Amino acid sequence: MLGVDPRSLAVGWFLVVISIASLGAEKRAPDPYAETIKRALELLPRQPSQVLVVDATRAARAADAHGRRVQAFVRHGENVVYLIAQGDTLQRGQKGAGVFDYVLATIIWHEMAHLAGAGEREAQRQEEVLWAQYLAAGHVDTRRGLNYLALLRKRQ
Repeated sequence: MLGVDPRSLAVGWFLVVISIASLGAEKRAPDPYAETIKRALELLPRQPSQVLVVDATRAARAADAHGRRVQAFVRHGENVVYLIAQGDTLQRGQKGAGVFDYVLATIIWHEMAHLAGAGEREAQRQEEVLWAQYLAAGHVDTRRGLNYLALLRKRQ
């Protein structure tokens, strides 16, 4: 190649690729929820296709059929679990690793059940089963875990 050292050319291209990648990374704002969601996803038996965080003011469903605020939802025809940024569980999970990682994981699991075609009662049952597994494995405090399980089972 006309007196050009192939190693210099390779190093040059490597630097161009690194520079382009760096420019892209600088322009993207870091996801403030990424670490919290990552911790919750690591607790699931199976991974969802995609999890996105949305602002409650922009959410398609900020309340359920009974007028209760939701923390997550799915939309028909999509394969995405949407988490509400202002949801209590996500916000508490933002404070660091702990029990709310497990709660967030069960919420995501509930929504994944809907994506797989489950109705509300079946999605609730799957959420309860996963929570009971966390409890039985000693991942959450027994008293707190049993109280939360009782709350889950009271839903209608």
